[in-house]
Amino acid sequence: MKKAGKLIAGLLLVAALGLEIYTRWPSSAHAGSLNLPADTSYAVLLFHGTGGKNEPLLLEVAERFQEEIADQPGVVVRHYVWSPWSDNRLRAGVHGRQIGQQLGEELAGLKNLQHIRVISHSAGAYLLTPLCEAYKAGALTPAHLEMTYLDSMGIRGGWDYYYGYRHYGECADFSATVFNSDETVPGTNAPLEQSYSVDVTAAATRSGINGHLWPIEYFINTLTADEMTPGLRSHEQLPRGAVDRKQ
Repeated sequence: MKKAGKLIAGLLLVAALGLEIYTRWPSSAHAGSLNLPADTSYAVLLFHGTGGKNEPLLLEVAERFQEEIADQPGVVVRHYVWSPWSDNRLRAGVHGRQIGQQLGEELAGLKNLQHIRVISHSAGAYLLTPLCEAYKAGALTPAHLEMTYLDSMGIRGGWDYYYGYRHYGECADFSATVFNSDETVPGTNAPLEQSYSVDVTAAATRSGINGHLWPIEYFINTLTADEMTPGLRSHEQLPRGAVDRKQ
């Protein structure tokens, strides 16, 4: 019995190590360009999650920005498709970090940028930090960068379920998250320490939509012209780590 127990423990250890190696193995992902005009001054970029390249609610967010502000000089809205790299749940993190870095380097070449707004749902969150870090490392005068996380996926590797909770938003000039705490998807259901968090679990306006999609719908319902205007939000008024629990 002791030998059998040791064998089982050994197999579990090997499986755990194998999962960690698989999820962190360097990515060869290379996604397409953002194709932003050279005179872009305000870029609004939306990143979908695993299997979500055609998610209607996220497309609606893009359409709302398009309708409200895209006719202003220098404003460009992009719903960026990073599928198929996004579609392997265990490898989406390492692929997302690779693609995010590439996009950040591309953005650093745009000299007229004044504001960048990046909005992600679920695993789309994997792109945001590397995008921000690569952009700020390469830009001569970095633009103001705002992050919006919608039920963000924050698992790092195979076992660090709390990475996103600890770090998401720390690179941004302003970062906010909208989440619900009763979602079963791991790594998505708690406040972010480096962002201003809005907990919509018990919001009176909550519909019967899939819990993982509810934060997108809530964001749409509160998407005013001011929310789309860059530079109006700061951590002086909305502190990192603070939580607004909607009722």
